[in-house]
Amino acid sequence: MRTVLRIGLNSAAAWLTVWLVPGLSFEGEWWWWLVFGLAVGIINSTIRPIAKFLAIPLRMVTLGLFTLVINVGLMAGAIWIARDANVGLTSESILATLIGALVLTIVASVVRIVLPR
Repeated sequence: MRTVLRIGLNSAAAWLTVWLVPGLSFEGEWWWWLVFGLAVGIINSTIRPIAKFLAIPLRMVTLGLFTLVINVGLMAGAIWIARDANVGLTSESILATLIGALVLTIVASVVRIVLPR
């Protein structure tokens, strides 16, 4: 049940991110949000921990700011996958992706606080 709730919350976070960030756009059916939420969930649970572990030295040197680079890369990857899967989510620029990654990180952090593992 928790997995379904997380997918729904990831989808809502992605919707809120696209709604708040100019430069990100979505054109598609509502259920594609669930597909994107699932993709973000899979990326966050598999690739993100590996990337954060491998980047420990860079994160220490930059006092954690390299985590932002990781988050932007993961957001760009999720948008790229969504574009190739014809989900309808696009980004006009790297700045929009950067701001989107910041918003999505903040919302995901709130979700992690509300729903601990």
